[in-house]
Amino acid sequence: MLIELRKVARTYGDVVVVEDVDLAVGPGARLALVGANGSGKSTLLRSMAGLDAPDGGTAVITGRVALLAQQEDAGTGTLQGAVTPPELREAQRAFEVASAALGEGTDAALLAFAEAEETYRLAGGYDFAARAAGVLSGLGLDDGADAARLSGGQARRALLARLLLSPADVYLLDEPTNHLDVDGARWLEGWIASSAAAFVLASHDRAFLDAVATQTAELERGRLTVYPGPYSEAMALKAVLREAQERDHDAYRRRRAALDEERARRASKARSAGQYNHRRASDGDKLLAKGKAQNAQGVNASAARRLERQIERLDDHATAKPFDDRRILRIDLQATPPGPAEVLTVRDLSVCRDGRPVLGGMTLHVRRGEKVALTGPNGGGKSTLLGALLGTLPHGGEVRWGVGLTHYVAGQHGEELTGLETVGDALLDANALLTPHQLHEVAAQLWLPGPASLLTSLSGGQRTRLSLARLSVTRAQLLVLDEPTNHLDIRMIEALEAVLLAFPGTVLFASHDRTLVQRVATRVWRVGAGGVAEDG
Repeated sequence: MLIELRKVARTYGDVVVVEDVDLAVGPGARLALVGANGSGKSTLLRSMAGLDAPDGGTAVITGRVALLAQQEDAGTGTLQGAVTPPELREAQRAFEVASAALGEGTDAALLAFAEAEETYRLAGGYDFAARAAGVLSGLGLDDGADAARLSGGQARRALLARLLLSPADVYLLDEPTNHLDVDGARWLEGWIASSAAAFVLASHDRAFLDAVATQTAELERGRLTVYPGPYSEAMALKAVLREAQERDHDAYRRRRAALDEERARRASKARSAGQYNHRRASDGDKLLAKGKAQNAQGVNASAARRLERQIERLDDHATAKPFDDRRILRIDLQATPPGPAEVLTVRDLSVCRDGRPVLGGMTLHVRRGEKVALTGPNGGGKSTLLGALLGTLPHGGEVRWGVGLTHYVAGQHGEELTGLETVGDALLDANALLTPHQLHEVAAQLWLPGPASLLTSLSGGQRTRLSLARLSVTRAQLLVLDEPTNHLDIRMIEALEAVLLAFPGTVLFASHDRTLVQRVATRVWRVGAGGVAEDG
């Protein structure tokens, strides 16, 4: 095995993050690592990389391990230089020094050159430029770009490129498809498929995991469970096992209730028999009546004790009640008015930025109830198109919304919360008709602090759940969402998916999440090359 975890535990203060984790990663493994945000995936990856020693158990690492962390500096210089592995840089410097020393004409210089050249060759120096160019191109990056001037998304892709170009037996990738468009994610899937290395992939991208994983490990409440198959197959198996567990637990509860009832009945009989009243028996029958009472008491007390032991044995082998993960909001709200049948009409729309045309010549039409996904490459214009439609960016042509249409807008970075102070303010901004009781109910169902809590005090996960809560309670007729799955874990993405599928109005959403688009969208607009083309 390349990596083997045995009863590994990690704690922070008094909080147990992971506990009793057993996991083996062998050559060629393709393991998906899934779990809620904050469940300990990154912590477990650091233990697997040997960066953090476990607080309990052991981590045995025998192969070369490369970890893609979520936060790291992309470096400086050209992008090709920034993604060059440190080992190759050192080998290249030694090779250049040895090459310069050849002019001395000594045997020692010739020997040093031969050794340096061999090290450089084994490090992949001769074909590195071509390999780097291919990886960077696949991830949508220019190998001659300045690493210090990259955007946040580009820097993240540069870190991924650096890792993929580093020799390793096991690659530990933490959210590798963040900031990748569909083409980039598909390229990465192909790269992994063609690699001989093992991979552990912590990701919220269901399509990506289904394409590359052969096993799925789920972290839930500190425990790790490994299922065969990619994510969707693994979760289907988990659902079947959960149903069986629920049946076994229900059977246990029924059996225990029956035993407990019989034990109580026997114990009651034993108490009644022990309350023998000698005055109720005739003089000749006192001895016989007392003996019968004592015998009945003994029999029923013995039966009660036997039933107690049976209940204890049943409890020892009881099937636990399945964990109920409640992250889909269920609350009775006023029905949404249907709104106008013609939601959006666009004619000859054009958008320029910095004097340069970005989009042009677009004619679009959206009717009530349609769910339209905007897809396309990074920088292709999805956010720009949404901004033009909403009037936040200057544009040419005609954009006409349906008369009386109400809408809810959510940006990539929670811009819609600007100017709001508390959780209650944010929920009322989405639905002014919520009662004080409903505000508390919504907050409790999604594990949010109370309505009076300040937004500035919320963690990243709490802000994410607040966004989902706002989507769930809005009575708007149109939802406009820019990358709504950003920073969501898989369960929250599935909860979002359920909200959008159940939403009776119209939805416009820009997303790279292929599974979300496939399941929710009734129409797909591919934005790029200066315009919009409709798929299908």
